[in-house]
Amino acid sequence: MDDTTTLTFIAVEERETTRGQTELSRVTSKLSVDALRDQFTQFMQGIESAFAVDEVQTAHGVFQLNEIQFSAEMSAEGEFKLLGTGVGVSAGAALTFVLTRREAEG
Repeated sequence: MDDTTTLTFIAVEERETTRGQTELSRVTSKLSVDALRDQFTQFMQGIESAFAVDEVQTAHGVFQLNEIQFSAEMSAEGEFKLLGTGVGVSAGAALTFVLTRREAEG
């Protein structure tokens, strides 16, 4: 892929006015596909590191982690951020990911 391949990103940004009021404005930016891929790869490596467990021991037994579902926000600059519960999206796009454990080959 060449360096000129881009995606157009449109989002809504919340800004405080000089009178202390809030106004919404549309933000449009062009993101390099290569830079976006690098940001995504870095984000997913962090997710993988944070949840790198095969089994979880609880008071009721041992459980295997087969699937992780989470939401992330992508900013107008292409930065990915993990979203917590009840977080609204302002200047980004909400993305939902489901990671499923790959079956062992054999």
